[in-house]
Amino acid sequence: MTAKHPEHRGGCLCGAVRFVASGEPIGSNHCHCGMCRKDSGSGVSTFVAFPTNAVTWDGKPREYESSPGKYRGFCPKCGSSITWRKGDDDSFIDFRLGTFDDPSLFKAKKHLWMRTALPSFAGIDPEIEHFD
Repeated sequence: MTAKHPEHRGGCLCGAVRFVASGEPIGSNHCHCGMCRKDSGSGVSTFVAFPTNAVTWDGKPREYESSPGKYRGFCPKCGSSITWRKGDDDSFIDFRLGTFDDPSLFKAKKHLWMRTALPSFAGIDPEIEHFD
């Protein structure tokens, strides 16, 4: 008998874009960069990465090239921020933690862009790796 891979479901605020990410994530992080703060409207953005070939969509996000070769996916109907990806690396896609139906299943493994972290958010999850 083979074990079934977990399916992690999620989507945008209005439900026009839904996804299923199968298997285990390949990474998760808190990003403190200014671009992610602007995109999320929060002091820090948490992402969970999955292999692109492990993701299926019901409705597709529209993408915005926020900086050269970096794309942010959002719902074309409600505007919810859903994904981040590198244009030159289609092996993985990052999902915003809050887009998952059960975000409690994931824990960030590292902090990114700590040199730009807001002081009130720099202390979350102090036991994980920190990168500038």
